[in-house]
Amino acid sequence: MSMTPIQTRQRGWRLGLLSLMALCMALLPSALNAAEKQEKPQAKEVFTKTYDHFYGKEGVRFNYKISILGIYHEEGWACYKGDKSKSAHANTVMWNNGSLLYKLRLDKRLVEIHDPKVNKEDQMLQKFKFYPDEFNYSLTMEGSDYLVTLKAKKDAKNTKMKEVRIVVDPETYYPRQLRIRVLGLFWAKVTFTDFKAGNIADSTFDFPKEKYSDYKMEDHR
Repeated sequence: MSMTPIQTRQRGWRLGLLSLMALCMALLPSALNAAEKQEKPQAKEVFTKTYDHFYGKEGVRFNYKISILGIYHEEGWACYKGDKSKSAHANTVMWNNGSLLYKLRLDKRLVEIHDPKVNKEDQMLQKFKFYPDEFNYSLTMEGSDYLVTLKAKKDAKNTKMKEVRIVVDPETYYPRQLRIRVLGLFWAKVTFTDFKAGNIADSTFDFPKEKYSDYKMEDHR
């Protein structure tokens, strides 16, 4: 049975539409992958934004839990702004106004006064000192969060950290968890909650002397 010219055109139109749909379906995965790659930021970019939250001019505050080898545990909260800091864990609260560090030991009713610059030379703290240019960066997903992995370069001379893994909120770029491998021997894990960047008042770092005037004072400078 022969087809009319109209039927021939309709059949050709349908075949053309089906061919176009098949082509679109074939290209769709590549298009989606390309869009995903275009929207997904680079590893160094994610790390830098997270890092800047810690060292931004307006300061940062967060609660934390630390675990090392499943043996050492600590939890508390900390606040930083420039060279100033305040932190609390267990029975200890510390105020560092950039010039003096006050360490309050509640269980001993004691206040120690330290030079904050001396603490920078602590050998354990040096293990966690960070040199951004001595790492290679990669970015994957951990659930719905970004996972930024940093691995020390073979020619790294300063860093003691062999590998760093940071779980980051993809919307705020706030850190959720930090895992650090030091000297290839052990992992330290830090979990962050109630992370807040900005609007930290300078008065936060002033030690309230009048509140602890009846405590014993020791000068360790």
